Amino acid sequence: MRSTTSANLILILAASLWSLGGLFIKLVDLTPIAITGTRSLAAACVFLIYLKELKWDWNRYFIIGVFSYAAMMLLYVFSIRLTTAANAIFLEFTAPIYVVILSYYLLNERITLFDIVSMVIIFFGMGLFFIDELTFYGFWGNIMAAIAGVCLGIVTVIIRKEKESAFQIVLFGNILTSIVCIPFMFTGLTETVFSDWIIIFVLGIIQLGIPYILYTMALRYVQAIDAILVSMIEPILNPVWVYLFVGEKIGEWAFVGGVMVLLGSVGRALIKLKIEEKK
Repeated sequence: MRSTTSANLILILAASLWSLGGLFIKLVDLTPIAITGTRSLAAACVFLIYLKELKWDWNRYFIIGVFSYAAMMLLYVFSIRLTTAANAIFLEFTAPIYVVILSYYLLNERITLFDIVSMVIIFFGMGLFFIDELTFYGFWGNIMAAIAGVCLGIVTVIIRKEKESAFQIVLFGNILTSIVCIPFMFTGLTETVFSDWIIIFVLGIIQLGIPYILYTMALRYVQAIDAILVSMIEPILNPVWVYLFVGEKIGEWAFVGGVMVLLGSVGRALIKLKIEEKK
């Protein structure tokens, strides 16, 4: 039980660190592809320091995991440019649907009615949170964001499945992402200051490298559906930090939706822990 409790706390911490992205990105004047490449490069450095030595098993799941991770990062960036940020975030976080399907076939992990109810509450809350910003604009951007959600589901399940090489999957995923981004990182930039690159590199350490180490650690002890549902607090916390430090206000419906997401994700995790304690 202690392992499960610790894993859930680690997941909450990981999601909280992921949510810092919006705040940091508002502080710099760099293109999305430059931000993505620099973040992934920094995250790869964090993983290299953490692992100390490289071991991997180049099986099909390893390769699928690496390419899915890179695709998730890149597709999300391109989707932001082709549709609204709200659409991109909402569609990427349809990932739990794919986690449910893939977990059943690859991990033999089955969901309960409680899980389904939690998912409905979370998705409804997400809809309310972005209700003023969701549109039908940007067909191809919406498609890319939806595929990014599929990739997030794949990455989560494969990290859970390939426990011995999970950290290496994320490491090589970040390396591949940065390699793809490097040729385009300086395209479209006018005047940038060195501090912008430092901020984004630090962001890559704090908001990508460290939380993905935590996420990968936690997936050793909880089911894939548990991990992805707890991580759903990330897009809700993101505008909270922006409100606290930049002053952008959160609408009434967004507040209600955010509370629903927190109840459906963190509340669900707490209830499951209580149930396990009684067993």
